[in-house]
Amino acid sequence: MGSSNSIVLDRSEIDDIAKETNFTSGQIKRLHTRFTSLDKDNLGYLRKEDLSTIPELNINPVRERIIEVLINDYGIDGRLNFKQFARVLSTFRRKTGVTGSNSVDSKLRFIFDVYDRDKDNRISRNELMSILGMIVGDNLPDEQMNAIAERTILELGLPLETGITYEKFCDCLKKIDIDEKMSMKFLA
Repeated sequence: MGSSNSIVLDRSEIDDIAKETNFTSGQIKRLHTRFTSLDKDNLGYLRKEDLSTIPELNINPVRERIIEVLINDYGIDGRLNFKQFARVLSTFRRKTGVTGSNSVDSKLRFIFDVYDRDKDNRISRNELMSILGMIVGDNLPDEQMNAIAERTILELGLPLETGITYEKFCDCLKKIDIDEKMSMKFLA
């Protein structure tokens, strides 16, 4: 299983990734092992189909959208190389400061981007309905999902045509410990 012939990282690449992500060299080596196990065709990059084999994503109802964000927002041309893989995973490290790849703002931006796929810095009613559809599936008719989406936007005090801005999105989530909810433990 995996890519026994995958590219080996040299010391300077590990140092560059460590500097950018604050992962230790041991963590980077473990991430590289995971990366190569996902890169079953030894391409040196991951595609959507590779990411869809991650068991932790398979239990998430918005997995397709998360994979879309990973591939399209962090990768290039539908491909996610190891450095990009490490960079995006560094978002999910415990917060070590106010800024940086693992800041609360970075985590919030990732969540927001799962919703805002047209990149207009707003979550429209249609984008909200799309996520609701992924979460509830066929359990609610479109009319009910539309009503929920509209009510959500209106209860935030925003016009329907405006949608939910990034600032309002962050404001709504300020009482939630985003760092706790969106952090993973990375072993050394």
